[in-house]
Amino acid sequence: MLRDVPAMPVVAQKVMHMLGDSRTTNVQLGETLASDQSLASRILQMANSPFFGTRKKISSISGAVFVLGHSALRSLIITACTKGLFKNPGLMEEKLWEHSLGSAIAAREIATTCNRMDPDDAFIAGLLHDIGKPIFVSAYPVEYRAIFTKVYESNLTMDENIALEKEEFGYDHCEVGSRVLTAWRLPTMYARAARRHHTDNLQLISGDDNPEVLAVVAQANRIAMRVGLGRPEPDKRVDVIETNANVYLNLNREKVLQIVEKTLKTYKEARDQFNLT
Repeated sequence: MLRDVPAMPVVAQKVMHMLGDSRTTNVQLGETLASDQSLASRILQMANSPFFGTRKKISSISGAVFVLGHSALRSLIITACTKGLFKNPGLMEEKLWEHSLGSAIAAREIATTCNRMDPDDAFIAGLLHDIGKPIFVSAYPVEYRAIFTKVYESNLTMDENIALEKEEFGYDHCEVGSRVLTAWRLPTMYARAARRHHTDNLQLISGDDNPEVLAVVAQANRIAMRVGLGRPEPDKRVDVIETNANVYLNLNREKVLQIVEKTLKTYKEARDQFNLT
């Protein structure tokens, strides 16, 4: 299955490399992105989201690069590439994307509140934490749709979802996602967060190579589940207050409730520009 994983688009790979080079100019970035019309179009659509707080309409790639900056541009490129994994979006694809985007927004809000990691890095980590699921869909569309349908219609828990994946395939979306992100040569913290985002073990979190991102993504995933992003309804079984991720991040009840409120507000404002179509 992993041999058939789509590669990151060539232009996206080139731009990601350019973003890591301090000599790269905004003009060079704009020209390179403009060479892939599909990627450029998706980036422009998302760049005009209230999520980025732009006051004027961004009508060109060069404008997006100038207004948003390199860190936000990196987030947009990875978001555009991730969206490209969802083909012929139906209910399953829409709900998987909804949860990923909701988790990304929650992760960004958590990082901003805690000031423990870069909010754009948190957004990317949250966005990619469940990337193993669309990979499953790509490789085993019939089998994974059956799992999704059962989980969605019966409102099964996260643990039950993972158990069904392991029963059907022998491994779960966490392992698949970790390997895909490694194959994409993205920073290891994203792969580690994808692999362990269901944990709430304080020792495991604090002992990780990137404990902040693991705690942020684990908590963001819980918040998205709790408010119903990607679910048929809000999942009241998911505790977002008494978690070890909150202990590690020093988040009290008041701060968590504020993050939940901001996540829902930002998601509703941004979803049209970030949708799959």
